[in-house]
Amino acid sequence: MISIEPTMMLLLGVIVIALPLTGALFAFTPYLMPKRECFAVTVPDAAQADPYLRRLKRAFTAKVLGLTAALTLLSALSLAFASPQAFLAVLCPALLVLMVAGYALMLRSRAKVRTYKRERGWKAAGEQMTALVADESFPKPLSLWWCLLYVPVILLTLAIGLAGYGAMPERIPMQVSLDGAVTRWADKSPGVVAFPVIFAMFMAACFTLGQWSILRSKKGSDPTCPAASTWAYGMFAHAQSILILGMGLLASLIGPLMQLAFVGVLTLAQTLVPLVAIVAIILVATLAVSVVYGQNGSRLIARMEASDAMARDDDRFWKLGILYVNRGDASLFLPERFGIGWTINWGRPAAWALTAGFVLVTAAFVAATLLLT
Repeated sequence: MISIEPTMMLLLGVIVIALPLTGALFAFTPYLMPKRECFAVTVPDAAQADPYLRRLKRAFTAKVLGLTAALTLLSALSLAFASPQAFLAVLCPALLVLMVAGYALMLRSRAKVRTYKRERGWKAAGEQMTALVADESFPKPLSLWWCLLYVPVILLTLAIGLAGYGAMPERIPMQVSLDGAVTRWADKSPGVVAFPVIFAMFMAACFTLGQWSILRSKKGSDPTCPAASTWAYGMFAHAQSILILGMGLLASLIGPLMQLAFVGVLTLAQTLVPLVAIVAIILVATLAVSVVYGQNGSRLIARMEASDAMARDDDRFWKLGILYVNRGDASLFLPERFGIGWTINWGRPAAWALTAGFVLVTAAFVAATLLLT
């Protein structure tokens, strides 16, 4: 077995666990979606009890779980008996294979559901709009004011760097191998001190964007039960906004941790312990919120009586089951059709402008990382 520093082994173990957790969430996604959606196809709520659709869901879940188990076993064996390079060479493609194969299985199931839908003659009687009853009383996402909590983290990161710059060693460890040995150094400079601050700011910007997208999103309500579905969506959006804020704060705390390592208070190996805790908390919290609430809060109203009617059918706007393209829809964001979370309306020019802006900001962050460290 290869020699791996204990804290690094712990981190790698958490990363390996992320594979089965991701696979399990993907496998059970069909059961976390609203009743009116089956493999990204609109169906009557009552169709969730249809034997054929239930068989499709069970088959999808079994196949994804089987693939996940095989890839997890392969990754675990490579971690236990192979070199670090071999482990990473197995884990990264394993995650990619899981995502691509899982998506391919979803598309295959989607095609079968679309065919079955035509055979059964399931059609929307007409486009119905959701009437919001006492909307102000329903739960809502956290406001953007909560994102000001990132400011103390950024200021703390800056303060640690400024206070410790004088005592900072002339050579700063930047990267550590699996056995705990430093493999890359950087010379002491203001740029090295600035990097953790920029990292914390970038994390704050990314998660604030996520928070903003929830606030601007179309509500995932069902016209057949407007009050209950709007309440459930409000609960879901509120929980997800808390989750995103928590994840953002935890991710931005990596900035102060890096700064403490740069000024010599902690070693890079010691910073791995809180990093492992951050990764573990994010994984568990994400899985828990997804399972408890379901997409759009569907789990909260799962016991409601199902209707045979289809209030609306917007399948034509969903390309490949996950890409929403509707120039006539003023919404920029909306709930995903297959998965937990939100997506963007690619029919809006603002969507492309926002994506281009995000790519540019990310490229600037990467460039700053290379230049400063």
